[in-house]
Amino acid sequence: MKAAMVGLGRMGGPMLACAVTAGLDVTGYDIAESACEAAAAAGARVATSPAAAAEGAQAVSVIVFNDRQAREVLTGPEGILSVLAPGAVVAVHTTVTLQTIVELADAAAQQGVALLDAGISGGEPGARAGTLVTMVGGSADAVRAAEPLLTAYSREVIHAGPLGAGMTLKLARNATGYAFMVAVQEAMELAATAGIDAATVKHVLEATAVAEQGWAPFTLGGPDPIGPETPVEFRRQLEHTRDLGHKDMDQALALASHHGLSTDFLTAARAAFRRSVRL
Repeated sequence: MKAAMVGLGRMGGPMLACAVTAGLDVTGYDIAESACEAAAAAGARVATSPAAAAEGAQAVSVIVFNDRQAREVLTGPEGILSVLAPGAVVAVHTTVTLQTIVELADAAAQQGVALLDAGISGGEPGARAGTLVTMVGGSADAVRAAEPLLTAYSREVIHAGPLGAGMTLKLARNATGYAFMVAVQEAMELAATAGIDAATVKHVLEATAVAEQGWAPFTLGGPDPIGPETPVEFRRQLEHTRDLGHKDMDQALALASHHGLSTDFLTAARAAFRRSVRL
């Protein structure tokens, strides 16, 4: 399969490497020169724009940060949709709003291109190992067409339903995860106040099967505030997690409002999240 991958950062770069390892003919694009150099080192071709990357591709993965970037790389002047042939498939892995998914799918359909909303879970370790869980919304035919690319970096591809279902499932998963982070942070602070160290809290929560996902609060500094002596890369990781958390929870709350649902706990977790990442 000839594939393209646009957005080669923390997630997209390792995902591209998995696609190359799986034997796909991959072209990548990113605005960062360092990301493009890493893609070339992994064995992919590197393009100078999203359109150039997607030229002749049967399937394209989009792994950018937010709605604005997703719109730009698909429908901008040098966007993916300007070159894709009818029958191609675009998988949007970026966690975006349902409105954005519908708008992009409509734009793609005008070109005879199918669009999938394809939320991914597993973080950077999963991207590097090719063990992501990918939650997909869209037609069954489009999912089948994109399967060689999706399975290159996924241990499981879940066809959740029609367009929008994949992102809905991803937002539900993320809402749970961020609420869990807040709960762990507060547990750490409670224990620290009583003179118990964070490592002991971590051990007990793991040993009693409370924690079955990434330990972001522990890896992001524990109960101690982040100060000027904090290493730059560590602060960037914190800021990235904070920005993702705010974006994803805002989108989950907006989706709940769209469906007329009350989400009191998630609303409270959203308010507490900035404090929990210690910035």
